[in-house]
Amino acid sequence: MSKLGLVCLCLVVLALGAEFYIAAKLGMRRGEVADQLRKVIDDSEKAISVLEKAQTEATEARQALALTKLGWGYEWTLPNGNPSPVQASAGKLRVTGLGINAGLQRLDVTDAAGQAQIVAPVVHVFKGDGNGGSIYIGEFKADVDQLTADSCVLSPQWNVSADDVQEWDFSNGSRFRSQIPAGGRSAVENLRQTIQRTNEQIFQTEFRFQEQQRLNAAAETALTTRRNELLGDPAAADNADHPEYKLGLVQALEDLEEERNGVQVAVDRLRRLIQFAAKARDGLVDTLKQIAAQPRKSGTQLSQRAE
Repeated sequence: MSKLGLVCLCLVVLALGAEFYIAAKLGMRRGEVADQLRKVIDDSEKAISVLEKAQTEATEARQALALTKLGWGYEWTLPNGNPSPVQASAGKLRVTGLGINAGLQRLDVTDAAGQAQIVAPVVHVFKGDGNGGSIYIGEFKADVDQLTADSCVLSPQWNVSADDVQEWDFSNGSRFRSQIPAGGRSAVENLRQTIQRTNEQIFQTEFRFQEQQRLNAAAETALTTRRNELLGDPAAADNADHPEYKLGLVQALEDLEEERNGVQVAVDRLRRLIQFAAKARDGLVDTLKQIAAQPRKSGTQLSQRAE
């Protein structure tokens, strides 16, 4: 074989070796690509399943949101500000940025008697809690006389306490709604009525407690007076007609009893003397009666007896 043939043979052998090597590498790479393709297909199928589930959950969430928003009416949100656009003043709220231009309108209606009536708009007020949430304040009604294009004055529709006014801090923002669901409104109203009854009970309890303190003080005064009447009051002024004012009824009675006992002893002694004198008188009377009863003698005898 010629040298050229040997060279060609060597080149063919090398080419075959290179082909086998490249074929092996391609086979390995094809397997890796197939594995990656199967993995990508599996991941895609899982992602599609997750997407379909997420779409279903999103649809359910939108439906739940729509149901949740049902009955809440229009919403107005006022941004934070310094000062806040909502200010509490004299038990009312003065709002800047909420007025006729924002859709807060009064209604002119005619009642059953044919009389024209003005229905003031009602809003439910919320304040921001500083964490992205809201806290319900209560139901307010706009004063139609102070309702302007960009402002209004809202009056609360319940008996406001000092604690309620202290909670009217709108530095974290505020929201207003034209209505809230009847169930939530009823729950809040029941809670306010419970709070009102509790406050009234507390007031009545404090009033009764103060009345009991007053009665107790009056009883203490009366007891002190009665004690002084019975046992005496050293600080009282001397009164000859009423010594019990200073000595007390007990001591005055004891002194009176001692005085009465002395009088009784003196009376008894006088009675005995009178009785003795009466007996002596009776004896003398009897003697005189006996003398008077004797017969008269002659004058000589009388004169002799007289001599």
